[in-house]
Amino acid sequence: MANASVKNIKSLNRWTPNPAPINNDHLSDYLFHELNRLSDIIFNLDVMRLEQTNVDPENQGGNDRGKPRDGDIRYADGTNWNPGSGTGIYAYVGGSWTKL
Repeated sequence: MANASVKNIKSLNRWTPNPAPINNDHLSDYLFHELNRLSDIIFNLDVMRLEQTNVDPENQGGNDRGKPRDGDIRYADGTNWNPGSGTGIYAYVGGSWTKL
């Protein structure tokens, strides 16, 4: 999981809908804005744009539930989470993180 909440920044790769408008007259603007946000996130996933991971994925809750799987790819910040070789992109292979 990307850890945007740790830095209080907007996530590049995860979408959570904003509250729907109370007034149906604003629904079209709301849908337009939400679909644009989704489009940006899909683009970021398509080009493999990764957010820095600031917490050890094996020890965090949330969507990862502390269980990385073979093939997971993360961008380590190298400070708060350093899987072994500092800042960089790592893949989880055979039960450990390998710097790419």
